Amino acid sequence: MAKELITKKDVLRGWAKYYTCAEVSSGFERLTAPAFSFGMNDILKKLYGNNQEEYIKSLNRHLMFYNSEATWGSIIFGIACALEEERAMMLNDGATKEELDASADMISNLKVGLMGPLAGIGDTVNHGMLRPLLLSMFIPLAAAGSWLAGAGPLVIWTLCISALAYVLVTRGYSQGKKSVTAILKSGKLNQYIQMASVLGLFMMGVLSSTYVKLSTAIQWETATGDAKTLQSVIDGIFPRLLPLLVVFGVYFYIKKCGPKYVRILIFILAISVVLSFFGIV
Repeated sequence: MAKELITKKDVLRGWAKYYTCAEVSSGFERLTAPAFSFGMNDILKKLYGNNQEEYIKSLNRHLMFYNSEATWGSIIFGIACALEEERAMMLNDGATKEELDASADMISNLKVGLMGPLAGIGDTVNHGMLRPLLLSMFIPLAAAGSWLAGAGPLVIWTLCISALAYVLVTRGYSQGKKSVTAILKSGKLNQYIQMASVLGLFMMGVLSSTYVKLSTAIQWETATGDAKTLQSVIDGIFPRLLPLLVVFGVYFYIKKCGPKYVRILIFILAISVVLSFFGIV
């Protein structure tokens, strides 16, 4: 068996460069490809350093259009390192041009084929569920004026996604192109997504009932001369009904018209001012 040309330390050093720069030089022509090639550069130099032509080709290969969520996309970086190492071994063993071209095409096609699905997983799990859930846990501290509400989510988020990315890049390098298939076929990813979704729904329900505040100021006098408020009548039938209607109203608007948050915020502010002016709320 051929001797390994790069080490796990080389892979982690290159991944750290890619991971910290993934969104730094993003442009419409290549998106995050410059960061990917920046991370691969030292590895490619070590693999093809004695063949300038192959080094240039490999660098251009990783400068092709690429865009994926950085944390989950780390597994692609690990796979790319493993495949480039395998290709360099083929080159050293005297493989034919057709074999080398096929290997290069496989690396490029694998990146293109995986970047979309993994970006979808990363955006959904990391940014659609975990980040809002983490921020929601610190809302009570923010309401109490604690500085931990500002620093806590940032520190925990950084540690969690960095640890996840580390596991993925090492798994990608150790198992090569089989690693993504193994993760997806295990079924554990779907279980984690379902668990996070259920927990997220519970948290959103708790936060909605706690922090969405709306009550009506409408009142009248009864036949006996006592003051009666509409809010007390509503609370007697369905406590906190108005905040619930607001939450469902925003939900159905987002479902029908999309996540146009600025428009939603402006509408809520405008309707609140109007209703307050007429003494309704």
